[in-house]
Amino acid sequence: MTAPLLRADGLPGPRAGELSPERVQHDGYMVEAATIEMAASGIPVNTTRARGSRMRLFVAWCRERGRLHDDPGTLADWAAWLARQQHAAETINVYTSTIAERLADRGVLVPPSERALIAGIVNARAQEEARDPDGQGDVLQATECTREDLVAMLATLDRTTVQGIRDALILTLDWYMAGRCSEPASLNLRDVSETSVRRTDPATGETVELAALVVLLRLSKTNPHGRTVDTIRIVAQDDETCLVAAWRAWSAVLAAAGVTSGPLLRRVKNNRLTTAGRPPADPTRKGGIGDRSIRNLIARAAADARLVRDLEPEERALLSTAAERAELGAPGLTPEDREAIRVRRRLARRALRRSLPRYSGHSMRRGKVRDDQHNGIPRHVIERQNRYAPGSPALARYLEDLVAWDDVPTMPARFRRP
Repeated sequence: MTAPLLRADGLPGPRAGELSPERVQHDGYMVEAATIEMAASGIPVNTTRARGSRMRLFVAWCRERGRLHDDPGTLADWAAWLARQQHAAETINVYTSTIAERLADRGVLVPPSERALIAGIVNARAQEEARDPDGQGDVLQATECTREDLVAMLATLDRTTVQGIRDALILTLDWYMAGRCSEPASLNLRDVSETSVRRTDPATGETVELAALVVLLRLSKTNPHGRTVDTIRIVAQDDETCLVAAWRAWSAVLAAAGVTSGPLLRRVKNNRLTTAGRPPADPTRKGGIGDRSIRNLIARAAADARLVRDLEPEERALLSTAAERAELGAPGLTPEDREAIRVRRRLARRALRRSLPRYSGHSMRRGKVRDDQHNGIPRHVIERQNRYAPGSPALARYLEDLVAWDDVPTMPARFRRP
């Protein structure tokens, strides 16, 4: 191999006779294309998807109105349009922040005066939401899955079948982890292990040995790059929600199939493990399920347990994107008519969703957090166990009233004796 040439400053230059890898222009300098690809792969898929969706909405709005996306004032006008379309203040704030970041990546900075305009628009929209007597701007939250709800959902499963055994593990694991759906879906077999814990029974004073699971969570919303590992400890319960029992049953299924590594939660078809279906982006996840499968299972189990009611035909039509496209495609409509239809349908959908129990991925997380609170677990422990940042406002939305009823100052006064 030819020795590297030395530049005038003494640093090695390109080797004689060697071709440099393909390089591309990036922010005013050249870099290998593979470097760009590797950096892009480090961005979580959901983040990339969300940013792209918001950017497409902004670009489509600019094209419809003949606006240049990088002109000063365009982003503020888009924010005002979003407000007129009755989007929530927080939505406007998130969307405009994303666009400002993407523009900055391209060397276009939103001037401070325009940022001030956008902040004013967000505040004005927040005031409208606060005054709204119907609460149309209130945050939509997933319905809390209580321990009783979990029992009802588990009762709908046939736990003598491979799918029933797997689904029981999914529901109990997601609930006891207070998981986001992507978290249990990301687990591999090596990430879950059984152990035992010796403790004193407070009722009898005797020392007892309890089975428990240790779950190592290597990827999460707050740790998307796997730079740290969260350790979650879960003790066996003495009822049908016991995670340890569900994990043992599923481990037996995997062992019988000769599975010793790879994804913990796997696809099942015709009561057998399968790798059929769309190949995952990560080949090491072959045969594993994703977060969508977990969300669908939660919704299906809640429906089977009659925790939610069936939708009426007109409600299904309201939620149908095909029905909305048909209404927007009616002849003779002006652009203003179509915008009015979109606003009317969006507000009606929001009102419907607010009136119905919605069991989704975050139902398990919210339910476990509330269950911890009801059991008197201190907030700092809830934060640590369930992977919240200290003082998290997201956790505050899940917790019930900050002051427990027994501690409300007017409670002792109610039972005051003369």
